[in-house]
Amino acid sequence: MSQPIKPLGLGFGLLGTSNVAPISDAQAEAMFAAAWAMGLRRFDTAPLYGGGLSEERLGRLLRGVPRGDYLLSSKVGRYRDYAARISNPKANPGDWRDYSRDATLRSVEQSLTRLGTDRLDIAFVHDCDDDPDAALDGALPALAELKAQGVVGALGVGSNFAATHLALLREAELDVLMVAGRFTLLDQSAAPDLFPLCRQRGTQVELASPFNSGILATGPDDPATRFDYQPPDAATRAKVHAIQKACAAHDVTLKRAALHYSAAHPAVTRLVLGLTAPAGLRSNLADLSAPVPAALWPALASLGIPAPTEQP
Repeated sequence: MSQPIKPLGLGFGLLGTSNVAPISDAQAEAMFAAAWAMGLRRFDTAPLYGGGLSEERLGRLLRGVPRGDYLLSSKVGRYRDYAARISNPKANPGDWRDYSRDATLRSVEQSLTRLGTDRLDIAFVHDCDDDPDAALDGALPALAELKAQGVVGALGVGSNFAATHLALLREAELDVLMVAGRFTLLDQSAAPDLFPLCRQRGTQVELASPFNSGILATGPDDPATRFDYQPPDAATRAKVHAIQKACAAHDVTLKRAALHYSAAHPAVTRLVLGLTAPAGLRSNLADLSAPVPAALWPALASLGIPAPTEQP
């Protein structure tokens, strides 16, 4: 298999979700072993995922693996109780946010303990969309202290909103952004202002959720599919049907087109995919390693989707 067009990372939120029966340790071990065998070495987690359960389980998977052989990130600022049941992935009852200096230092210390490591390669401020000033005043200066001490390698922000990234990047020195779902076949909101500023500043972009929570992988007809964590409305399903039809006319699956689109923008450094069964991961890698015809982008432009390589 040829190499994917951009480096890949793997998010371990699935190790902490508890709105469905959590995957077993045996399944997690098989998924991790397959990912490692396929060459993935960039892993992401957060205290939010299972209230620390994801970090704890990822730490067990990494036990015995040389620390210099992989890149590891976690996050600060958004939290939930350990193994809390999830009824609303966007705003679960009982979740809380704290972007203060003390909470940030305490959070990183707890993450390191759960992960069984002495450092994070990247620490992201997590979803500070409603209070970016708190992150600027508290969390980011605290992480900068830890970076100076060698406990954190790079500072970043993770959010589902391009406006959050843009506001913080204009005010702070950030090494990397985890932009979730904001440069996809359905949403290009990161492209006009955020991505040009990232390129100007030399800030890396890790593009997470290229499938917008699933619909760009499953297609619009799967009754269980999601768009940004929620059941898609009729207009979204109709848009995906049109995209799917245009892709089929060029012998490209919707999933392959979605992956290539998110990876193709020159500001995007890496794609971060969700943890999946070995066959699913193999399929994603195959899609990223296979070419798509250049004529696909003009066909999608007729649906209002700008070519991913266009520069404003």
